[in-house]
Amino acid sequence: MSMKQATFSFRRPVEQTPPLLGVIENGRPTPKYALAWVCEPSTFFKNLGQGVGIVNFRNFSDVVSNNWRTSPIPDFGLAPIPYPAIDGNFYLIAMFNKPNANHLTRVRDLAEDPLIKSARVAMGVDQDESVEKTLQWVRWPLNWLHAEVRQRESESDGSDSEGSKSEEDSEVEDKA
Repeated sequence: MSMKQATFSFRRPVEQTPPLLGVIENGRPTPKYALAWVCEPSTFFKNLGQGVGIVNFRNFSDVVSNNWRTSPIPDFGLAPIPYPAIDGNFYLIAMFNKPNANHLTRVRDLAEDPLIKSARVAMGVDQDESVEKTLQWVRWPLNWLHAEVRQRESESDGSDSEGSKSEEDSEVEDKA
């Protein structure tokens, strides 16, 4: 079990590109990972609203879709996904580790890849450098966040819990 956790961590730095979905690593198929920026809702709405007006939980999806329509890659099969998660953050998903998204080619040059650049603009990441620094790989679906939230709550109650957090997890929590 610890081998599985070490191999397929819930979060990976952007530099640690996961293998393609389904590739066997240490005897197990690679799970789906999403390349995502992590952003609190107020920051996401503010950045997304630049030049559009008020953005909130009711219309954020429409704004992202409208922004995506003007991108050089209008394929909605590759469209970015702003996902509101249980930890209170939005996970702004640019792509998955799927073979049909040219995953390995795209991650070689994140700054210049047209799909990643278009996702930045569609989700307002280009409006805020602090959001850009949160780019990471996260396991999909994000149901493992329930355990993270429970751990954070038990730590704030003063009770001890097993396991340690990476610096990256702490950094994300500081923004929440």
